[in-house]
Amino acid sequence: MSLIHIINIKTKLNSARSGYVFIIVAAALTGLIHSLSKPLLSYAAPGGIELNPLTLTAIIYLINGAFFTPIRKDSAPIAKIGKRNLILIAIIGLAEVSGLVSYFFGLRQSTAVNASILTNGEIVFSLLIALTIFRERLHKKEMLPFSAIIVGIILLPVGYELVQSNMTISDLLFGNLLILLSGVFCALDITLCKYVTGKVDPKRITQLVSFVGAAFVLCVMGIAQIPFQVDLRQLPTIVILGFFGTGVATFLFLTALKLIGTTRSVLLYSSNFAFGVIFAMIFLHEPVTILNLASIVFASIGIYLLRNRLGSIEEHVNPITKQSRKGSFKTLCQSCSHSGCCTSFASPLLFPTDINKLKAIEKDDEKYMADNIIQGKRVKTLKKKENSTECVFWDNIQKKCSIYKNRPFDCMIYPFDIFKINGKYHWIVYSCNPQSNWEWNETYLQMFESSTQFREILENIDVFSNLDEIDRLKKLERTPYVVLRQVDFSNALKISQQSINC
Repeated sequence: MSLIHIINIKTKLNSARSGYVFIIVAAALTGLIHSLSKPLLSYAAPGGIELNPLTLTAIIYLINGAFFTPIRKDSAPIAKIGKRNLILIAIIGLAEVSGLVSYFFGLRQSTAVNASILTNGEIVFSLLIALTIFRERLHKKEMLPFSAIIVGIILLPVGYELVQSNMTISDLLFGNLLILLSGVFCALDITLCKYVTGKVDPKRITQLVSFVGAAFVLCVMGIAQIPFQVDLRQLPTIVILGFFGTGVATFLFLTALKLIGTTRSVLLYSSNFAFGVIFAMIFLHEPVTILNLASIVFASIGIYLLRNRLGSIEEHVNPITKQSRKGSFKTLCQSCSHSGCCTSFASPLLFPTDINKLKAIEKDDEKYMADNIIQGKRVKTLKKKENSTECVFWDNIQKKCSIYKNRPFDCMIYPFDIFKINGKYHWIVYSCNPQSNWEWNETYLQMFESSTQFREILENIDVFSNLDEIDRLKKLERTPYVVLRQVDFSNALKISQQSINC
């Protein structure tokens, strides 16, 4: 019954459909920031207390960290994240908090409508990072849409205000420039996030980034002797802003980034400026000028036409070979550098269907199979060659499996496996191929879960996912693994129920 309960509460964050929903919701929540933040930063309490942008930023990140601390409990422990990933997360935290502080200082002097448009400057700066750091070049046909983005996001709003102020830096113009500066930090944030979203759970990233950001701001406030003052009547709005506008939005963006990739995520997330303008009109009654609409049109057209260029940014940020990008076991093995699937890993478990397939080729006797007791159950496994770590069916001359068409289901799903992590069953993948980003995994996971043989895994899940299984710990020592998502047993349960009804 407990297993059924676990199955019922599972999530499906790896589906593409969920990724699209997540990124649209993230865009809407991000657009809400402008309308919620502007009144907070413009409001002066009766006692003369004005909310400092640093104070607002610190509270928001503390709220985010506190919220994501309990819900990230199924994430990998910090000790397993790795020093390199922790350093990257710390840098992401500094970049993200710097962007938010710059944005709040700019918004205090600008308008919510302007902020909604200018925050998309991160698109421009992300492209510039690709052109400078990754040495990309714009093709002739891409020059026009890139120019349209620059015109819509930078030249129209900033240039118009510069003309209006007689070529001087007015408060409004200075605020606009600060919001553009926040886009530089956000572009750096997006670039770095791609290095860790495939390796660290988004909830854990959001939690750590939040605490790093809060600690950094509090240190700056302490050094600069800025008082931590806030009107208690503002706290409900700040909580909503921090929880939804920043925390949940960041988590959804990171999750979508992992599910549907940078190209689609950035394209759909850029719609946040449309949400921002709409919210500013509804909640703040700010006017939308012809210039604002022109900026939106130019930027939208440019972003859409440059969608392929944004895709190339993803490849540079997280490089993969053409073979592994195709997403098949054949091409994966061709580019694999491990070469230990059948020669040094655990003996695969055998279930009734596996044994019947071996029986069909007369390979089902004790010469090929061994009896083992795991979790109090008697199960069979394939044997190793005598005085060897190689599978009994490994053809050492031709370097391939001699019973490939009849191989056990445990062999078929490799390099995927199922581990019980914090009481829940998760798909993991052994990182045997460093050239793969594993984005092709969902198709295979769904295929495995829909297989009739997967029902046998469900019936023996405590055995299959047992970490004390013979040789299992040995392969963990040799090869690291990446947690993908929770196992979906629903199809196996349907098949089992249909068999019972028949």
